Amino acid sequence: MNNLYILLNALGYRLINPGLSLTASLTSLCLLSIAPVAAEPLAVEALLKRGYLDDYHSNVVFGYRIVTETEKYGARYTGNRLRCSNCHLNAGRQPDALPLNVAGMYPKWRSKNGRRNGIGLRIRECFVYSLDGIMPPEDSPEVLAVAAYISYLSHGEVIGNAPPGRGVPTLPDTGYDPNPANGKAIYVARCSACHGEDGYGKAGAPPLWGMDSFNGGAGMADVHRAAGFIWANMPLGSERSLTHQDALDVSAYINMQIRPGDPRKSKLLKLFESISGLVE
Repeated sequence: MNNLYILLNALGYRLINPGLSLTASLTSLCLLSIAPVAAEPLAVEALLKRGYLDDYHSNVVFGYRIVTETEKYGARYTGNRLRCSNCHLNAGRQPDALPLNVAGMYPKWRSKNGRRNGIGLRIRECFVYSLDGIMPPEDSPEVLAVAAYISYLSHGEVIGNAPPGRGVPTLPDTGYDPNPANGKAIYVARCSACHGEDGYGKAGAPPLWGMDSFNGGAGMADVHRAAGFIWANMPLGSERSLTHQDALDVSAYINMQIRPGDPRKSKLLKLFESISGLVE
């Protein structure tokens, strides 16, 4: 009877998370069922010090490591030198810096791929765009671990509601178009010390353009979205010191530089996504 109950719940979970297979749904339910009930989850830093972890917390820690050391723990699906935490600051825990406590908002429609996305598909597409890599299988250990970490960060959030500080701020209309020439001057003065005058990054700071940076289909390739991120979070230690127009100008300058193309224009990717959609 218990096995039948679990299977029925997995089928229901699959209905509200169409991006997951039945196998992945069962896995997700098992991860949820063995998670300890607590008022507040243990901090990741405390979990990292433990000599033994149950399956749920092992996945949470693995997801954390993928986010913070993507080049090591997510390497088989990445194509550049970026880490997830280059955009999702403080390991996805910083408001207004694309925080990852968003599990309760999925599944949701996404205009980028024209379909209803479960959290699994949303994660898989990050590997394709922001990390300029290939799409992991839906039941890959990396996808399941990052999903567990996102669920862990979402503890206490209201299902269906956007958490405070979600995404990045939307800057008000300045009344002026982006000015890449002014953006270059600001970049040299305020950004190049960390990211390099050539934009290829330095130790501790990611490349902002070039073939090791995000591609033309990534969220940061949107000038206005990147401007909101820059204004709220850069330069490190002097956040929100740029004017809205300065942030817009820097974003325009960065995004006019050479980078990998948008994978959505690839016929091969479209074929893969169509087949993937049929399988799901």
